[in-house]
Amino acid sequence: MSFRDGFSEEDWYVSDFTLKSTFFRVGWVPANVHYHPPSISLELNRKPAAPQPFSGAEVQKLGFYGFGRYEVVMQAAPGSGAVSSFFTHTDSYFGDPHDEIDIEFLGNNTRRLHANVFAKGKSRGSIYIDLPFDAAEEIHLYAFDWQKDAIKWYVNGQLVKTVTSRDRAIPQTPGRIIMNVWTGTPQQYSWHGEPTFADPTQASYYCVSFRKTGDTSPQCSDTFAN
Repeated sequence: MSFRDGFSEEDWYVSDFTLKSTFFRVGWVPANVHYHPPSISLELNRKPAAPQPFSGAEVQKLGFYGFGRYEVVMQAAPGSGAVSSFFTHTDSYFGDPHDEIDIEFLGNNTRRLHANVFAKGKSRGSIYIDLPFDAAEEIHLYAFDWQKDAIKWYVNGQLVKTVTSRDRAIPQTPGRIIMNVWTGTPQQYSWHGEPTFADPTQASYYCVSFRKTGDTSPQCSDTFAN
């Protein structure tokens, strides 16, 4: 749960591959994952990862996770073009539909949280949540509660957004818990900004937890003091 207690590849998969993607402009490079208690940092830099011109970082919590509460204590990556994330995801690689729930920070404006939901590969578009602080300057607690017919997002324990099955389709398929840092193609510049971030930039993660609906296991919020 807390990276103060360790970071083990028995629990986490460190991504080591490059997609020939028209969306991402990075390869996932294990050397860009740095463990330094009490946190891990994921680095984005300008070292090419052929055929992509940038190198990013990604870690995936092993296993698959469904309805429940997801929490992360993190500090976002600063700089235009950088995207830092915490999300659940599964897709055809695992024999599933593309289901996903996002918390993301865009380096061109880290005073807002970007949320999104994909159900069977479809989304009704971005959700933007204004923040009373700069997520790249401070450590904060973020969470979402995923239920069969609704998703609720929280910042420092306060409810900031709810979507229900009346608003958009709600994912139903368990997925991986993933954190990554990346930049995209010119088609994404209007969204996350041109990649002018300092070389390198990084996001830091201090705690990640999942509590299944109905469970009472510890979570990041039990020890986080804002």
